[in-house]
Amino acid sequence: MGNKKINSLQLFCLIVLFDLGTALVVNLGASAKQDAWLAILLSAIPGVLLLLVYGSLHKLYPNLPLTGYAREIVGKWIGTLLGLIFIMDFFHLAARDLRDYGDLLSTTIFDKTPLFIIHVMMILTMIYILYLGIEVLGRMAEIYLVMMFFLGFLGIISVLLSGKINISHLFPVLEYGWKPVIITAFPYLFSFPWTEMLSFTLVFPYLNNSGSVKKVGISAILFSAIILSLTAILNISVLSVDGFTRSNFPLFETIRRVRLMEFIERLDPIVLLTLIIGNFFKVIIFFYATVICISDLFRIKNHKNLIFPIGIIILLASLTVSGSFSEHIKIGQKLLPPYIHVPVSAVVPLLLLIVALIRRYFGSR
Repeated sequence: MGNKKINSLQLFCLIVLFDLGTALVVNLGASAKQDAWLAILLSAIPGVLLLLVYGSLHKLYPNLPLTGYAREIVGKWIGTLLGLIFIMDFFHLAARDLRDYGDLLSTTIFDKTPLFIIHVMMILTMIYILYLGIEVLGRMAEIYLVMMFFLGFLGIISVLLSGKINISHLFPVLEYGWKPVIITAFPYLFSFPWTEMLSFTLVFPYLNNSGSVKKVGISAILFSAIILSLTAILNISVLSVDGFTRSNFPLFETIRRVRLMEFIERLDPIVLLTLIIGNFFKVIIFFYATVICISDLFRIKNHKNLIFPIGIIILLASLTVSGSFSEHIKIGQKLLPPYIHVPVSAVVPLLLLIVALIRRYFGSR
């Protein structure tokens, strides 16, 4: 599938930026209360197992995208139907995450700027980057991951020096037992962000060392899980359990409480820049996955011809994906994980792998 254009480090950076994305600023694992950090770590276990499924499919079909090997495994008609489902899923996630980005900016910083303008600025930038190619996106990921962690380091140091941390908010550990932690980890945390990595099955064929997919993917998932878990610990320690669970964007609330030397305060731009970086890479990967799926499914030789029209459709869909912010959050937390993300991004790929292995076994005899 084309020339191999990104290396293992660039893939690692892309996955980490994608996994952190909007997950870094929302109240991830809030239903587990003070054990949210533990639920996040626990959710990484099925996340790694799912990555092994994706990696195994890529190993069997290293030059094909997701839609390509779906047709190879289950035939043209069922494979095409699955391809259409994958396209709708990636498209919907691109629109939802673009909406997340706009809602956060419009409620925190640009409260007088129309949502449409915020979305237009982001989608036009993505269209331009995708025209330049996946290799440019990979090089950008290397730079922006360093920038994100520099900003994160500044934020953590500021919070530590502010004296706002109260470790007692993290105790007692497992006050309500393992049940709420496990329920939070699966399916919600498993589906967000780990099942969303299905989109990387459209990126894997462009890796210059296809044998490193599993190693790089697992490393990126574990690294991301640790960062997200530490972020939850920081938010709970500063805001308390009640403050953490009530806030839609607890990282913003945490950084807003920082006040150093009576004049350093309102460090919101640190979180804002972190969000912009992470969300940009998340939306653009879903955008790219949608383009490649459509290009492969409908035999369009030059996928770049699809970038602009699909980008405009994603832009318009992001404005209508939900009626209100509360409805948007409810759909994302209650409906999508068990009914869409897990079946489409976990169950279907697992079944594809099982069928592919069975066919290989009997075909080699």
